[in-house]
Amino acid sequence: MAGKTSAAVPSTPSKTKRTKNQPETVSMDVDIQESAIVSSPRRRKNKKAKKPVESADPMLNDEAYRTVELKQVSGGTLTHEAIVFSSDSTLFFLAKDNAVAVYNVENAEMVQSIAGDRKQGDQAATIHAIVADPDQSRRGVYTFSADCRARLWDADTGHLISEWRLPGGVAVYVVADPLRSNAFYCAMRQAPVKNQTLNPDKVKYTVTRLTLAEDGSVQTEPLFKMSGAVGLCVRGDSQWVAAYGKFRVVLAQVRGSGQVVQHSWRMTERVSALAFHPGEPVLAVGDWRGRIMFWHCVDAELLGSQPSSDRRVTRHAHHWHAHRVNTVAFAESGTT
Repeated sequence: MAGKTSAAVPSTPSKTKRTKNQPETVSMDVDIQESAIVSSPRRRKNKKAKKPVESADPMLNDEAYRTVELKQVSGGTLTHEAIVFSSDSTLFFLAKDNAVAVYNVENAEMVQSIAGDRKQGDQAATIHAIVADPDQSRRGVYTFSADCRARLWDADTGHLISEWRLPGGVAVYVVADPLRSNAFYCAMRQAPVKNQTLNPDKVKYTVTRLTLAEDGSVQTEPLFKMSGAVGLCVRGDSQWVAAYGKFRVVLAQVRGSGQVVQHSWRMTERVSALAFHPGEPVLAVGDWRGRIMFWHCVDAELLGSQPSSDRRVTRHAHHWHAHRVNTVAFAESGTT
């Protein structure tokens, strides 16, 4: 808080008497601003943790709000998890542990929390993925959890709409099918045994296409397998699916007959993001080195009808910066 205090500063010689070797000083008023740093005697830190102050607003005291990590730092980091926008772009969703916080895009205020009823077993398990409901008639969000279940929630009320039991295991990385509103592509793994520790690099995943029916049934279509999957993406025509691990990229062509032709590449740099160009046969690959590479490889004639490994394709660097590429996305026009 701004105020005034007295400070001692050296002055010109005066007639005031002083003892030998004592510097002459004069008293003057100095304005202390709020941003000024005032030195004080070093005090021993109190190791006892302070009790969090509960807000009068019950929405701010909700468990989902407290578990979502919000940071006001340079660079605009909201959370370490992926942010998902609603189909009408008026809301965005943040998942943390077993809850989803719903925020208004205009003012960034939390308008709803989705955690379900723990006593009834709703959403008691950790959420691995969230996907916005593509249905334009409502604002909803799908959650895929560690209890091998998928759930559809109303983002406005927080109520559970539907629930499905996934027969293939746990859906970890999930993206919506661009052509069907009730279908998804995901990387699935078996649910771990209790107290079992998994090595992420050795876990075997099955990239699968899921169809969630209104009657609660689930149809699964396994596409291909890979170890240590980290993420995946789907092209707008649903004919190409790409997945990546730490040092591996897999590109699969999904044909109408259900046949899948798989092509893979080993990488010298750790991969961190993938995205298909909306109109060109290009796959954008981001890595930990900070590069965004354009691969001109999304072409059935170029890759052939047989599975291949480390096939030579044309690549060029589109962008480079000093930090890891966290996300790659194209505008609908493909120009940016």
